[in-house]
Amino acid sequence: MIADNPFGLPGLHWCEGRLDAVIDAAQLPATLRSAVPKRQTEYLAGRHCAAKALRAAGLPEFVGQKGRAPVWPMGCVGSISHSDARVVAVVSRSHSGLGVDIEPLMPPSQAADIRALILTDAETALHPADMAFEPFLTLIFSAKESLYKALSSQLPQMPTFLDVTVLAVTSETVTLQLGDRTLTARYVLTATDVLTLVYVD
Repeated sequence: MIADNPFGLPGLHWCEGRLDAVIDAAQLPATLRSAVPKRQTEYLAGRHCAAKALRAAGLPEFVGQKGRAPVWPMGCVGSISHSDARVVAVVSRSHSGLGVDIEPLMPPSQAADIRALILTDAETALHPADMAFEPFLTLIFSAKESLYKALSSQLPQMPTFLDVTVLAVTSETVTLQLGDRTLTARYVLTATDVLTLVYVD
């Protein structure tokens, strides 16, 4: 397990681990006992990391559930994400919204299929010259996902990817706008995946 957040930001309680294929059905809510093993593993790994992050924050180690969304203890916000191999949970007592997302890098065929659902022409023009297009598209997809998570409790309905506008991309951040809100997504891009984080003060 990794407890240090890779962004070096204060006020975050972080837990990252690997997905564990061992499933204890007794720990699953009734709604997931007939789910496919992958979904069960993702749920249990996410809740395990969330409990550790909550413990580090000095909070009860229980995360409720409403639909598929986690319900965090009073006095904090949190977010959970997983890819095929990694799972991350992050908790904060000093922010009003928090969103984390991990995405494996898209293959060219997937990127070609969905680029029009994620990017406008103006956003495509922000593509850094030193970043291949597939990692760039994955990064923007993930950054917008993190923004949705960070603002989900404050939104009357879930926006589409094209409702969020990318204003700028640097080597460490993506600046995003939704309505009159402008937020920064921080990111770490590797050869296999991208990790993004958005927090709301």
